[in-house]
Amino acid sequence: MNRRTIGMLVLVLVVAFYAFGTGFDFFFRFLYALLLLIGIGFSWAWINLRGIELKVTRDANRGQVGGYLAGEVSIINLTRLPKSWLEVAEATGPSADVSGRGLALVRDQVRSWRIQTYLTKRGVYRSGQVQVVSQDPFGLFRLRREFLDPQPFIVFPAVEPLPDLDARFAGLPSDSRVTRHWEQITTDVASIRAYVAGDSMRRIHWPYTARMNELMVKEFDMGLSAESWVLLDMHQDSHFGVESDDVDNTEELSVKVAASIVARLMDQSMPVGLAANGDKDHIYRPDGSPEQRGRLMEALSEVRAQGQRPLQEFLYDIRTHLDQFNALTVVTSSVDTQWVGALNDLRHQGVEVAVVLVDRFSFGSLETMEGPLEALSANLIPSYIVRRGDKLNDALRSPARDIPRNWISGDSRGLE
Repeated sequence: MNRRTIGMLVLVLVVAFYAFGTGFDFFFRFLYALLLLIGIGFSWAWINLRGIELKVTRDANRGQVGGYLAGEVSIINLTRLPKSWLEVAEATGPSADVSGRGLALVRDQVRSWRIQTYLTKRGVYRSGQVQVVSQDPFGLFRLRREFLDPQPFIVFPAVEPLPDLDARFAGLPSDSRVTRHWEQITTDVASIRAYVAGDSMRRIHWPYTARMNELMVKEFDMGLSAESWVLLDMHQDSHFGVESDDVDNTEELSVKVAASIVARLMDQSMPVGLAANGDKDHIYRPDGSPEQRGRLMEALSEVRAQGQRPLQEFLYDIRTHLDQFNALTVVTSSVDTQWVGALNDLRHQGVEVAVVLVDRFSFGSLETMEGPLEALSANLIPSYIVRRGDKLNDALRSPARDIPRNWISGDSRGLE
């Protein structure tokens, strides 16, 4: 109810008081005129909302935070009466802008226009609503009618490019990386050397043997056949500032970090999997197909920091999915240190591990990340700190505490 409507009601009460108090015909006529004005205004606004149809079509069913989702809105007047003082506004969805578009319609007229919805918040929007607001010429009433937008759409989390991501980050390959030799025969050849007694005949490189006029054998490494996992900690106690609808909290930054790492690894043609202990468990085994990127981003769009399973327990549960060919990156804002032991057990099994700590202190929490950072450093686990407002490429360029570059998960052998 706007100020004009309130003022009109006050005026009606005052005029009614004087009309019944004095009995003067002027006040009664004035009262009737005011009531007639109110009746016309309300009827006008109400009838304006009858006999109209609204349709929303979108050019795509997915977008990304920071981008736009284009589409078209069409409104049809199905009656003989003209429609005026109408306003169309998107009432729900990822856009914080609910400003409308004013228009008028004559008989059987169709009005269409393009829309661009700015995407401010990740999520899976299974249905939206579009509001049509009708106003009378006197500005006394603003009535609303909601139309369902049945087309679901997904808003992926924001992703920052990570061109300088640390080369040892979860086994990430780079131009300067060295290889780890592997006794098994794989698809990746590291080098060629002279034959020694006991070498398998399957390892002989025949074209090079013919050129060198002596037996030469191939040495293999794990190469890019190793699989990468990104574990996003969505336990409800691990995050800070998620009680409100604000997107500036540890939950949203953690999702952004995980999404950026997934995108970087998949750009390197690595099979990537995702695990998250959110409102429900999300476990996607590593896959290098183009469809995998969409699956993982969709999962990151809908996961919420409402998980009931602590990170320590979740780490033990997913260990059956991991082996010595895997690299695991944990993204967490937890200040608890119990999960470090579970992560260290995985490291001793040969799993390459790294941790990204999202600093809750930078969001206003009284708790710092010093505890888990010390525990990770003591176990020689590479750890990275991301604070509010940081550029992810700079934060993930090198560990927060120096870890020997030749450290291998589970032992102290140098990379050959």
